[in-house]
Amino acid sequence: SIVHVLEEPLYCGDTPFNTLGINNYSGYKGYAPEGGTSITSIISGDTYDHWKRCKEDGTYEAEKQKLAESFIKILNDKYPKTKDKIAVWDVATPLTYERYLGSYKGSWMTVTGKNDPRTDYPVKPESIQNIYFAGQRMSPPGGLPVAAETGRKAVQYLCRDSDVVFQGEI
Repeated sequence: SIVHVLEEPLYCGDTPFNTLGINNYSGYKGYAPEGGTSITSIISGDTYDHWKRCKEDGTYEAEKQKLAESFIKILNDKYPKTKDKIAVWDVATPLTYERYLGSYKGSWMTVTGKNDPRTDYPVKPESIQNIYFAGQRMSPPGGLPVAAETGRKAVQYLCRDSDVVFQGEI
């Protein structure tokens, strides 16, 4: 991963972003065709309302295109000759996560307030029998690793409570 401080901000709606993190997966076989690479970038911020308005007023796809073009321009400024080598791009918005995950305002990680303490939620609450929880928002910072970890723990508890030997490898 590398984080670039931008000379001019990247805008998502009216929200400026002054840094741009890029993850390059060139060292991972199968992430892209031979001779290519995959990269990702996360623009963290509360842009849900912007994307919701775009969806409602019919500008959603155009705004995704605009954001992708702005990102590609920044990428090309940092790494010349990149622009013409991009074969595929995609923009996932909070509405994407809301549609696929049903998550609140499209959050893909834990939702906390500015001054909220870190809160981990129990996979198996002591006060309720025969219930197990798992998901991306069970523990900060959240995301797929937390979902996988809490899912595994929930299955381990279920197996233990059902007198079944847990079988799983990481």
